[in-house]
Amino acid sequence: MLSDKDTEPLVGDGSDRRSKSDQTTQRLLDAAAEEFMEHGYEGSRISRIARRAGLTSGAVYARWPHKPDVLAAALDHILRQELPEEFGAERFGLNPFVSDPPDPVAIMRLLGAGRLDRGEHRDVMVQAFGSARNNEAIRACLVGFLNEEARRLCELIEVGKEQGYCEEAFSTPALTLLWHSIILGSQLLVSAGLDERYVPDDDDWTALLWTVVCAVCPGAQPIE
Repeated sequence: MLSDKDTEPLVGDGSDRRSKSDQTTQRLLDAAAEEFMEHGYEGSRISRIARRAGLTSGAVYARWPHKPDVLAAALDHILRQELPEEFGAERFGLNPFVSDPPDPVAIMRLLGAGRLDRGEHRDVMVQAFGSARNNEAIRACLVGFLNEEARRLCELIEVGKEQGYCEEAFSTPALTLLWHSIILGSQLLVSAGLDERYVPDDDDWTALLWTVVCAVCPGAQPIE
């Protein structure tokens, strides 16, 4: 009769190894993201990415054979956190995409002070647009993000129209482009180093955006 010891598997299921590998990949992505935001595509170095993560360059190349691969993966890693749902949930603890009906105050806040915040990802869009001019992998990643962000904003607007918040007279593409321009334009200007004299404080920016929201969303409730 076999003992418990005899029946134990000789080899583990590999879950611990996978978990450790996933954690290492996450460290490398975080390190590559920091490197990209600080130095852009041309200035980024694989050796520095490895040092930031406390690993060797071999750990990077084992996952991404070439520099464009790791930097595109790093950019995708950052940009996913900038999509409307994730951005709103992280900064404000809310998700206007799942409220029923959609909360125009949440939309206003999403477009507001958070996009003027000089946070840890503040330089990513400037670097991404600059690098996309000469690198196809970065360009594809950026275009994919912009289209996905537009798609999610479009869905939000459509839900707003169904619930009677957004004005039907305005086309969804027009409203999407307006809101997308506000989100991206304000972020690019601040990230590019716009002088503080020309950056409004949170209250002023929020008040102006609320006026815009009310113009296209007549069903919005006043701020209390």
